[in-house]
Amino acid sequence: MKKITSAGFLLALFFAALPVRAAENDYQSLPVKAVLFPIREATLSTMIDGMIARCHFRAGERFKKGDVLFSIDDRRYRNELNRAESLIREAALGVRFAQQKKDDNERLFKSDLQSELEVQKARFDYDVAVEREQSAKVSRDYTALLLQFCVVRAPFDGTVEKLLTREFEMVRSGQPVLSILDDNQLLAVMNLPSVSLAKVRIGLPVTVKITENGKTVKGEIYEIASRADHRSETFEIKVRIDNSAHLFKAGMSGVLVKVGE
Repeated sequence: MKKITSAGFLLALFFAALPVRAAENDYQSLPVKAVLFPIREATLSTMIDGMIARCHFRAGERFKKGDVLFSIDDRRYRNELNRAESLIREAALGVRFAQQKKDDNERLFKSDLQSELEVQKARFDYDVAVEREQSAKVSRDYTALLLQFCVVRAPFDGTVEKLLTREFEMVRSGQPVLSILDDNQLLAVMNLPSVSLAKVRIGLPVTVKITENGKTVKGEIYEIASRADHRSETFEIKVRIDNSAHLFKAGMSGVLVKVGE
């Protein structure tokens, strides 16, 4: 009976030691899967109402920062800008007339040929005319801004992921038009055992093997999660990978080969 008890005790100790040994090997004990994500992505929306005049890139096509991605029919906004410019010229004429009237009344008042009330009224009319001119300029600037919104440019180098509307369709302000992503750099996202947390740091080299094409690529740790997952006893890291040669695509997967040099 004592022999059986001793054997069971030793067996229990053996299995209890297994997690420790696995922890010592960290990520090498089991494959650590990595998934590639774009380093940045965005869904671009229109800032104004209007008709999509042209989408300059199709899904999968590459663009440079500053390239026009899509444009909205601007005829309405050009007409509104012309009208706003006309209102500024009209307001400027009103200011000049009110200025002349105010000066005349002040001169007559000094000669006792005009009442103080008329002088005050002329000054008031002049102030109103100046404010109307300022209001017209603000309206012009706002209309010019709306006209600029008719052209949407790329905020970074990247690729069109998906067109969410088509040319000649009407869109409302805030409506998504297309999604883009920057895949010139990719983030390999993976989860490491929590016991290896003390061994990783920002900038540490990481080697990953991509499953789809079998290529091995090196990167560096770009981000470390501030919280570990208590259920899986892992924490997430993001490894930045250079993809300027465009050998990889977002959504590909791989396995961790090595952490460190």
